[in-house]
This record gives sequence, structure tokens and C-alpha cells, in this order.
Amino acid sequence: LLILDGEEGIIEQDKHVAGFIAEYYKAVVIVVNKWDAVLKDDKTMKKMEKKVKEEFKFLDYAEVVFVSAKDNSRIQTIFPAINHAYDNYKKNVQTSILNDLMHDAVAMNPTPIFNHGKAQFNYATQVASKPPTFIMFVNNPDFIHFSYVRYLHNQLRESIDFKGTPIKLILRKKA
Repeated sequence: LLILDGEEGIIEQDKHVAGFIAEYYKAVVIVVNKWDAVLKDDKTMKKMEKKVKEEFKFLDYAEVVFVSAKDNSRIQTIFPAINHAYDNYKKNVQTSILNDLMHDAVAMNPTPIFNHGKAQFNYATQVASKPPTFIMFVNNPDFIHFSYVRYLHNQLRESIDFKGTPIKLILRKKA
């Protein structure tokens, strides 16, 4: 859990802790506490969620919940979010599904020429969970620009629910 003070807003210490969460690939739920003390209208929650997502771009997969520990309001939203994030953190994806997703993603957006070559993906497989870690075998990983890896990462997230958890993509040369 990353707990933010809704009244005080996001402080440097919050960013520091969030950095560790991302660095160590941990599942996370962002909790905005003291929501009772915030002056609100019908758009306040959306605005705050947007601000949290902007400040913690590297935790864009995290669910944001709003609570008031003092008033005991919305507390019931925390544990379902934690359980969902943990279930996704330990999730396993069948190799056949993963390969279908990879082939569809490459078909929709073929790899561009990069470093004087064109990447050709062979197959992908999940090698670990906590966090979900995938190896994608390719003719030459040097032919793939980081933006294409980000594209594959986004395609995987759009197709499979990984809310609350980071995912790792490893490119490996097919032997």
C-alpha cells in the first residue's frame, strides 16, 4: 500500500516510497486517506486520481482508492483492491494465449527497422510470477527500440487484467 494524505497532497516522501515500489516490482494500491477533510464537488475524486496518475506515471497500473480512516468511510474498498492486485501479481498466463497476443500485436503494428535490422518474434512464455515475468524470443533484441517494448507491454495490459501489478518483459535472442 502507498498511503497518501488527501489533505496534504503528494509529498517528496510519497514519491520516494513509490520509487522503491517500482524499482522492486511490487504490487501496489494507492490509498488516499483523509478524504473526509477535502473540500469536494462531483469532479474532485477524478481530478485527484488524475493528479496521482500524473505524479506516479511509473505506477500507472496501480488502483487508487479514497478513504477516511477517521470516519471509517470507504474503508471497505481497500481490501478488494489489495486482493485484486495480489491475484494479478501471482497470475499465470498460458503460453498459447501469450503467443496469440504477441502475434496479434506484431500483426497490428509490425516491428520497424531499428539498428539496421528488423526484429522477428518467435514465441513468448511466462517464466515467473510475483511479478508476472515474460520472455519474448526474437531473432535479435538489438533490433527492438524501447518504444516497441512499451507498445508490447501496453498490448499485454490491454488484453489481460494486470491492475495493481507491474509486469516484466525480457527480450532474449532465440538460440
